[in-house]
Amino acid sequence: MALCLTAVITRSLAGAHATGLPQHLTSAQMRITPGGSLESPPVQLAMPPDAGPWQQTSLPLVVPRQITPDTLDNGAVKTVWVRVPVPDAARTGQADDRLYLYASRWQTVGRLAVYVDGQLRWHSRAGPVWNSYNYPLWIPLGPDPHEIVVRMDMAGQVGGALSTMRIDTNGQLLWRYALRSFLQTQFPYLSSGALLAIGIFSLMIWCRRRAESRYLLCFLAAGSYFLHTLQYLVGQDPLPFPEAWFTWLAFNSIAWLILTCYVFIFRYLDVRYRRLEAGLICVVVFLATSTLPLSWFTHAVFLFPLAQLLLVCLNLTASIAALQASWRARSREALLFSIWNAMSTPIAVHDVLLQNYRISIEGIYLLSYLGCVQLLLFMYLMYHRYIGALEQVAQVNASLAMRLAQREAELNESHRQLRDIERRETLAQERQRLLEDMHDGLGSSLMSALRVVEQRSAEIDVAQLLRECIDDLKLTIDSLEPDSADLLLLLATLRYRLGPRLEAAGIRLVWEVEDVPPLQWLDPQGALHVLRIVQEVFTNILKHANATVIRVQTRVADATVRVSIHDNGAPFEPDTTSPARGGRGLTNLHRRAQAIGATIGWQADANGTWFALNLAVARATTDA
Repeated sequence: MALCLTAVITRSLAGAHATGLPQHLTSAQMRITPGGSLESPPVQLAMPPDAGPWQQTSLPLVVPRQITPDTLDNGAVKTVWVRVPVPDAARTGQADDRLYLYASRWQTVGRLAVYVDGQLRWHSRAGPVWNSYNYPLWIPLGPDPHEIVVRMDMAGQVGGALSTMRIDTNGQLLWRYALRSFLQTQFPYLSSGALLAIGIFSLMIWCRRRAESRYLLCFLAAGSYFLHTLQYLVGQDPLPFPEAWFTWLAFNSIAWLILTCYVFIFRYLDVRYRRLEAGLICVVVFLATSTLPLSWFTHAVFLFPLAQLLLVCLNLTASIAALQASWRARSREALLFSIWNAMSTPIAVHDVLLQNYRISIEGIYLLSYLGCVQLLLFMYLMYHRYIGALEQVAQVNASLAMRLAQREAELNESHRQLRDIERRETLAQERQRLLEDMHDGLGSSLMSALRVVEQRSAEIDVAQLLRECIDDLKLTIDSLEPDSADLLLLLATLRYRLGPRLEAAGIRLVWEVEDVPPLQWLDPQGALHVLRIVQEVFTNILKHANATVIRVQTRVADATVRVSIHDNGAPFEPDTTSPARGGRGLTNLHRRAQAIGATIGWQADANGTWFALNLAVARATTDA
């Protein structure tokens, strides 16, 4: 797009040089008459009869501004007439080549009207203050024009100016008008609208994060810049409210922009200049009140030159403070922002001179461009702060992740050590249990077998003793099965192990068990205790009861599983049992029962003895 625009401009320039430049009007005839009017101009050109002779003048035309101008409402309105003949060279083209008049700018407090051959072709339609002064003129001249007369009515003694003019065809002049229109009106409009949208976004962030005043300052700066740029855009149509109030708004908006920008940079650097900030606020308030369009104040238009000089001094003072603070803070981005703000002082001086016709009226007001770049730097600072905050959060998250990983490694190591300790304790406890069981069961049986062998007694069956040792070993192994919580499975295993011995001893085993709930608390150690208790009861019956029938029953009552064993041998009373028959064996039975939280008991009847082992269904075991 840029290449296309460059090509169009190049061709247009080439065409202009090819036809020569008689259409660039740098001189005209002028005369000034009193008694002008700010009303709509007449359709037909009508000059006062005593207007006086025409005087040759150069373009741009400047009528100087007085130091102490009159007010708008004293009726002192004068008219500047500018007459320009259409050069013959501009009228020698094709018949269908329509001619246009182009002027980069005119400016005054009043109205402008353009007549071509005595007929009104164009006039300003808005009020006398905001009257399209920043819009370039682009006026079709009609067929075969000969003379152009510009009528400029000026209120009071505020002066006025008119740039040079060009007359040519649409193809030769359109690029100039389009480029000038873009630079003077469209660019400020587009940039201020875009930055206002960013400012509204910042306001939305501030509404959620009230502690971040920088976002509010960003919105206020964007809003102030938007209000300031409106003065370059209005004028083609009347304002919907009095011009005096718009003048007050357009002028004070630049003061608000200065205030918000410098307060922002101070907040960005986390420094406070209380006296300077208070002075800035006081000056802004003074300007806002002294330029109010009320009857006891001079109209704001006439306060512009002096008030703008005050703003220049204010901006220069604040720029020096911002530069010092940025330099001390060693903040490159803040220093760049402060330098650009300091540049606004000479730019503001340029615009003041341009407004007061001290430099060529064909120049461009630069504060709109300064404010755009200034706000872009504003956004860059916010972006830099935002990225810095994200990086800080990322660093904090990385630090937290590293500390969390360290803590996790420490916890894993601690858990590993605890598991090792628990494993060693479990192995030690299991080793101790196995040692006790092997000592009480297998060890006792082996010792008995050893004594028999040593005594070489023919009356004792050594094979039987060895079988008992093997049975003890198998019971110990059976207790380690993973399904140790199933009591019926344990009893069935015991029946399988001891059944042949009972049958060989001539004892019939009657199995009358019923389903019982699993004992979840029954671990391998508790299962071995149960097996040992039942085994010891069977062994006592074999050795001492002379029974022929053993009956085994199970049942559940009151959350308790009862294992009952009845033999039809000699009755057994624990309290009256001699030490030779029971002593140590009964002690072991009670110890094992206590280890698993169970109770045991014997009860004799007419047919033998009942033994009962009571196990809680939901009772946790305790270590022996």
